Amino acid sequence: MTYSPPEQFAIIPLIPIHIGNLYLSFINSSLSMLPTLGLILLLVHLVTSNGGHLIPNACPFLLPGVPLLLAPFLVLLEVISYCFRALSLGICLFANMMFGHSLVKILSGFAWTMLSMRGILLLVHLVPLSIVFALTGSESAVAIS
Repeated sequence: MTYSPPEQFAIIPLIPIHIGNLYLSFINSSLSMLPTLGLILLLVHLVTSNGGHLIPNACPFLLPGVPLLLAPFLVLLEVISYCFRALSLGICLFANMMFGHSLVKILSGFAWTMLSMRGILLLVHLVPLSIVFALTGSESAVAIS
């Protein structure tokens, strides 16, 4: 059976749960969130457990000599800052990728317009076209590595 592109984003209840008048459901998009939840729980387990101790001495987020009363708060603060660092790096990566793709789109449109003109612009279109090929080559090299 072939699905149309909008059908792949349809919300399909896989496991319906009825609790009184409350209707909960395990849907297809929540199935894709299970690996992420598993990785988060694994990270929390690896950070917080070391030999069965509640607050490990070898925890990478806890400096030695910290008072025991402040240790849970400092570990939580360090974990939050660590997670926000990953979020900010993801936003920077998205912005740089968006800029690169926009630049390739603009320059290729510019080169195509110059190519369709007559006269000197027919030869000058090689400048933005060579930049487009260089950017495409660098993106391909990053994708391969």
